[in-house]
Amino acid sequence: MPSRNTDPDSSSPNLEPETRPTEYPFTHQRLDVYRVALEMARRSRELADRVPRGYRTFADQLLRAAGQTVLLIGEGANRYTAGQKRQRYTEARGEAGEVASCLELLATLRLAPQHEADQIMHLAGRVAAMLTRLIQRHR
Repeated sequence: MPSRNTDPDSSSPNLEPETRPTEYPFTHQRLDVYRVALEMARRSRELADRVPRGYRTFADQLLRAAGQTVLLIGEGANRYTAGQKRQRYTEARGEAGEVASCLELLATLRLAPQHEADQIMHLAGRVAAMLTRLIQRHR
């Protein structure tokens, strides 16, 4: 009787563990813009956690915008038509702009350190620039 791979985590019983594919099946996971947006969201969370009580609505808005940027990139990358991709990337670009606006507001009101807000704004700017290129590519 032939030997079978009985590893419960194996996606295919005929593949040995060392030969299993390591790539993820989703298009967004191969995009640099997605990875930068994830980093932007992570750093936004770290900053938002330190916003004082009474101003949590600004922190919540920052987190929603950063999260939506990531989610819209993922959705757009996995859409089929150029128009659907372009629409999601355009929305994601708008959300990245909202992240920048939230950061400027928090820094201006001295609710967040300016240098930290600037670092995250730089990431938001990179995301917006990469999304602009993706939007142009799908015209």
